[in-house]
Amino acid sequence: MSAVVAEVTGAPAEVVPPQHPSLPAWPTEPPSVDQTGTSHLVLALGGGEDAASTARSWLAVAAAQAPTTLGVLDDVDDPEDRATLLGLVDRARTGVRVLVVGGQYDVMQALALLRARGAHESELRAFVTDRRELPVFCGHCQSVTRAVVEPGGEADCRGCGRVLEVHEHAAATLGAFLASDARAGAS
Repeated sequence: MSAVVAEVTGAPAEVVPPQHPSLPAWPTEPPSVDQTGTSHLVLALGGGEDAASTARSWLAVAAAQAPTTLGVLDDVDDPEDRATLLGLVDRARTGVRVLVVGGQYDVMQALALLRARGAHESELRAFVTDRRELPVFCGHCQSVTRAVVEPGGEADCRGCGRVLEVHEHAAATLGAFLASDARAGAS
């Protein structure tokens, strides 16, 4: 069999659309409790009075509507807290509505875990009380680093030690902002 090579003339040039940042759009006020839920799971992550206040408000409304569970965790990276979170998620049943409040790092990581365990977007509500810390996903070693950085800035990877450039793109399935080696090609 012989290969066929054809030259096409007059073909339009490939048009690459401009990149658009993919940043989370957090609400400025806590979202309301979804009244269609058959049960509710309220997760207060990372402490802080704002998170506690929001969780208490959600809890009062949710508990008046359906069976409700409250999970209060300090740090989604802590093995004990993560095991508790996984246990709460694994006990959830069809019809549950999950409300997550806390710092951006913890909320994004918890939402990714919920999605990985089968939660649908319509079942999730979130409110971020602190946006200082970002979850940064290293495209080289695939670890997630907690960093005080803005998209476009740099952070040190806790997994491989590279200096990472944090991109203006957050991946919901990873619960993190994507990042790559800031020094690649610099030599």
